[in-house]
Amino acid sequence: MDTNHSISSPHSEHNDTHTDAGTTVNFDNLYPAIVQCFAVILFGYIAGRANIISTSQGKGIGTFVSKFCLPALLFKNMCILDFSIVNWMFLISVLISKSVVFIIVTIVTLVAKRPVNYGYAGLFAIFCTQSNDFALGYPILQALYQESHPQYLNYIYLIAPVSVVILNPIGFLLLEIQKKKDGDKVDVSKSMKSINDSGSKSGTCALILHVIKGVITNPIVFMTIIGIVGNFILRRNLPLVISEILDVLGDAFSGAALFYLGLSLVGKISGQMGPQLIVPVLLIAAKA
Repeated sequence: MDTNHSISSPHSEHNDTHTDAGTTVNFDNLYPAIVQCFAVILFGYIAGRANIISTSQGKGIGTFVSKFCLPALLFKNMCILDFSIVNWMFLISVLISKSVVFIIVTIVTLVAKRPVNYGYAGLFAIFCTQSNDFALGYPILQALYQESHPQYLNYIYLIAPVSVVILNPIGFLLLEIQKKKDGDKVDVSKSMKSINDSGSKSGTCALILHVIKGVITNPIVFMTIIGIVGNFILRRNLPLVISEILDVLGDAFSGAALFYLGLSLVGKISGQMGPQLIVPVLLIAAKA
């Protein structure tokens, strides 16, 4: 009996890790999942670098991923999600932590960047709080918790809209403010003639409405809202025909998104070498 215990124990330690709650997290599937993701990204990069896929064709893949695959994936999972098992305190804690990082990065950028640039502040803050949850996060989370905590996978579809609905609009607003400032500098005389109290108010309202419109029409936000509505109307029971159609589109998302990510890297890596790597490295450190 002692011999059997000594043989099986190392095998158990190699394959999985026991948590305090008594559940097991298997790390054996983690490395294949990471290799799989980066292999598909590499294939996309090679296809773009070798000009196997042109820029216009790459844009078509991006449109297919963002306008068809991702909305279908979100809609189905929101429709069948059981909201009674969702840990809302966990989602609130994620929102708070992301908000703290967002605010700190925004303030540091506004203080450190000279001249002051609201666009950089908004862009850097979005970068530090936004992540590729669906294409990269889901396969890794699935590899770790598919067997022990399958409900964890549902949080991917709830965490992503948190950033898109609440934090990203602030970043977009900062970008629009900087865009407006840059436009005013280009044609000072024209802007001086048009600036008055009512024009300023209408310009501010138009700016806010533009950001709100962008948020509402975002596929992640729109399909999340529609999916939640469908969840209550259909009572988490999608018709079989619709479910199968959504499955086909949803299953195509991960591979196509990773491939497009590699494709979009073509021509962008060489320009980020040397001293220009300092800002990305600092942002990644803040994100971590």
